[in-house]
Amino acid sequence: MLFAYIARQGSLEAVPVTDGPIPEAAVWVDLISPSEADDDRAESFAGISVPTREEMGEIEQSSRLYVEDGARYMTATILCGADTETPVMLAVTFILTRNRLITVRYGEPRAFPSVSNRLGKSCPATVKGEDILIELLEAVVDRSADVLEQIGADVERISRRIFERSSGRENANQRYRAILSHIGRKEGLVSYARESLASLQRLISFLGADTDGSTIAKDGKANIKSMSRDVAGLSDYANFLGDKLQFLLDATIGMVGLEQNNIIKIFAVLSVVLMPPTLIASIYGMNFQHMPELSWTYAYPAALVAMVISGILPYVFFKWRGWL
Repeated sequence: MLFAYIARQGSLEAVPVTDGPIPEAAVWVDLISPSEADDDRAESFAGISVPTREEMGEIEQSSRLYVEDGARYMTATILCGADTETPVMLAVTFILTRNRLITVRYGEPRAFPSVSNRLGKSCPATVKGEDILIELLEAVVDRSADVLEQIGADVERISRRIFERSSGRENANQRYRAILSHIGRKEGLVSYARESLASLQRLISFLGADTDGSTIAKDGKANIKSMSRDVAGLSDYANFLGDKLQFLLDATIGMVGLEQNNIIKIFAVLSVVLMPPTLIASIYGMNFQHMPELSWTYAYPAALVAMVISGILPYVFFKWRGWL
């Protein structure tokens, strides 16, 4: 799918291009899961080559940030679907050439429809590709901030759930299993956010450098510096969340260990409490011929009382020492 965006009457109009050439007035060409025909149209329009999906997936920096035929190629990894059960990392390529922007993507990051809708309502008549690129990057950074804020709120809820006093009817096993599952999902999301922010930081640094002799307007450079500071701050916050999640994971494992120790302690106390009565019962169960107590009238109730007292005494001793 290919959309050509043209500035008309104070707005940026999206024109789908299914056949024929791309209009020359287009300042932004958005390729969404493009076919070979879409790639050919974009290449003919801009006079450059469009990277394939495999080339976009390469991780070395020289394959993601470079200048070719007077165009800047910038590929960033963006977190998508953060509010779903299956978040993914999506490679998006931005190609800046002759005041035009070409984007290649195989997914729908939330920043793209947001910027498209906003510029579709209000847009300077002199808008250029670099202006749209900065708008897109700012939207991606804002979305990353929203995701991290939501993760931070979720982490606080997990923290309270770990350390709050549980109700007697709540199954501790199920509770800690659910907490571990939540921590695992949030840790994966934070890892994705870190990777995305690191990718954005490299792209923004490359964009701000005059690597191809072209210059970005003064306002654009100021926005790039501001974005760079924002991304650095978000990266620090993501690292903080990662450290806190690690602490919560260790705390949860410690709580599980305490629960297991309490169960084992119960069995240990029962073993010690029942040991003296068992000893008495085993002595009088040996059936020797000469046992004076066998001829006593009250020997049986006396043995029962002795077993009860011998079981109570260890329990009282444990309570006195504070072991229970």
